Amino acid sequence: MKIGFEAKKGETGVLLIHGLTGTPSEVEPLGDYFSERGISTLGPWLAGHGTNPKDLAGTTWQDWANSAREAYDHLKAACPKVFVGGLSMGAVQALHLAATVPVAGVISMAAPIRIPDFRFNGIAFFRFLQWWTTSLTGGILDPSAPPHVTYPYVMTKSLYDLKQLMDVVRDELPQITVPALVVQGRKDSMVPPLNGELIYQSLGSKARHLLYLDHSDHVVTMDYDKQSVFEKAFNFIQTTGESVD
Repeated sequence: MKIGFEAKKGETGVLLIHGLTGTPSEVEPLGDYFSERGISTLGPWLAGHGTNPKDLAGTTWQDWANSAREAYDHLKAACPKVFVGGLSMGAVQALHLAATVPVAGVISMAAPIRIPDFRFNGIAFFRFLQWWTTSLTGGILDPSAPPHVTYPYVMTKSLYDLKQLMDVVRDELPQITVPALVVQGRKDSMVPPLNGELIYQSLGSKARHLLYLDHSDHVVTMDYDKQSVFEKAFNFIQTTGESVD
């Protein structure tokens, strides 16, 4: 397992998973907030990341899921109570973990579950016509934020794997019964904001919370509303999902 950041603090741990083409640095600010308050954190690199886009295209969504599961097992060995969270594709991975392993709760941030774009939904065909597409950089409106570090482009094969993962997790949402916090920026330029409501309504969780951010784009952990994300996520963990306020 390749670790991006790790802090060994208390008996409660939080696994934070980065997005497609991204790096652990995009969720590390939230990890820092947690660790400063006595919560153990772990931010792994997913398979195919941290090298080059062609390496990513050589992996599948199952490889990314295996990376997330390995990190969960590592953190669970040290912490009796483990929450999972993620950004974008990392949030979809967190939801997948919540459906398949005994987590204490899940924090989904800017997760894509349904993309109403014929190009994306036809990616199984387009991946044979086009090897790569545009970069997934950006996604932050706050000019004072550090740059969003990602690969310079993404192979269409990787987008096809993302779609496969989304299809699987969309069907798994009703199986998720642990406490859940769903975070979505209203100005998200990559994931249609209605995805937040879709996830929230589809979850099987009794304790569930939906947080829409009025001033944030896709990378909610680094944008204008990040402090609200940090505080509500911390309260969510402290109350084991009973409250975010």
